[in-house]
Amino acid sequence: PDEMTACKRLLDKANLKDYQIGKTKVFLRAGQMAELDACRAEVLGRSAIVIQKKARTYICEKQYKLLRFSAIELQRAIKGQLARRRYECMRREAASLIIQKQIRMYLSRSAYKTTYSKAVCIQTGM
Repeated sequence: PDEMTACKRLLDKANLKDYQIGKTKVFLRAGQMAELDACRAEVLGRSAIVIQKKARTYICEKQYKLLRFSAIELQRAIKGQLARRRYECMRREAASLIIQKQIRMYLSRSAYKTTYSKAVCIQTGM
């Protein structure tokens, strides 16, 4: 009886009329089998579309994630290279400031010494 009620529900859902359910078979009128096949083909077509949609979505998401990861890795490498260049420029600038300071101190001391020695020479009369 459960199989008979399930079969009746399916045939009612397919909008078929004038069918007979036997003990082991379902008897349909001429053309009703074609209607059932058309419904089946339609359902299978919709299912194929859903499967294709899911597969295409999966492939596109995979490509997008790969491209995104590649772009992030490329940005990371470029930012690292720029940071290294910036650090090298800062290091050179700091070194050049120290060299300039030392040279200025040396020049001011040598100028002081020459001025001081001239002043001492003038005072002592040498």
